[in-house]
Amino acid sequence: MTDKPPLLLNTIGCPDWSLETIAHHARIFGYNGIELRTHEDGNHIAPGASIEEAERVGRLFRDAGVPVTSVMGYTRFAFADRGQIAANQALMRQLIRLARTLGAPFIRSFAGQLPPEADRPAMIRTVGDALRPLAEEALGLGIRIGLETNSDWCSSEVIRAVMDRANSRGLGVVYDILNVWDSGIEPWEVAWPRLKPFILYCHLKDGYRLADGKLRYVLLGAGDLPLRAILARFKADGYDGAFSFEWEKKWNLELEAPERAMPHFPHKLRATWAEV
Repeated sequence: MTDKPPLLLNTIGCPDWSLETIAHHARIFGYNGIELRTHEDGNHIAPGASIEEAERVGRLFRDAGVPVTSVMGYTRFAFADRGQIAANQALMRQLIRLARTLGAPFIRSFAGQLPPEADRPAMIRTVGDALRPLAEEALGLGIRIGLETNSDWCSSEVIRAVMDRANSRGLGVVYDILNVWDSGIEPWEVAWPRLKPFILYCHLKDGYRLADGKLRYVLLGAGDLPLRAILARFKADGYDGAFSFEWEKKWNLELEAPERAMPHFPHKLRATWAEV
């Protein structure tokens, strides 16, 4: 357990910032590392970036005191089509090479939305089997793949089943706390102890449901997430992983600008952590 949990700036929250601007502000705002969005759309580095480019980016963030801690990838494996699975395995291998060059110990992945009329147990086997060799390859390079609790994969029982199927120390969980809490599948008090042994780091954000049912993201502490109770339990249980601020400005243009949201998160989280 730490008095000041490590915090990651997730670059999905600042899609218009350059890498240099991100590094500068992350240090000033009090973050300890970066969760670097990795996509062909230009935010913020391509999976197939050259070794020279990846070395430059890794050095940029290390020199600023906020090293790249996780490569935020977009691989998915819940497909009936073996060709789609193979294509995503190839993409993950690109991400493994990228993470190694950047010096990042983690890669974020999705399981993927279930195909129509999919058999859940069969998809658990498919995802676990697809990830097993990748996780072993990553682990051999000192890297671990984190499966995010997202979409159809917010049940702690289902995530644990994937972990058991893959059976690799190279595979863990990126625990998106709001996703699991908002899914309504189970109380967070049930999900937390089930997932805790596998958690690499956590995504943390806040929000509430509008009258039309849409989830509205708000600054940490301003939504319905029981933040104090969750952090108190994490602290009591000795959680020493990072919290990554996933401010989804990339997809939600109405959200407050990163100049406002990014400095608020470290202040609010650390103040609350100190109080619980």
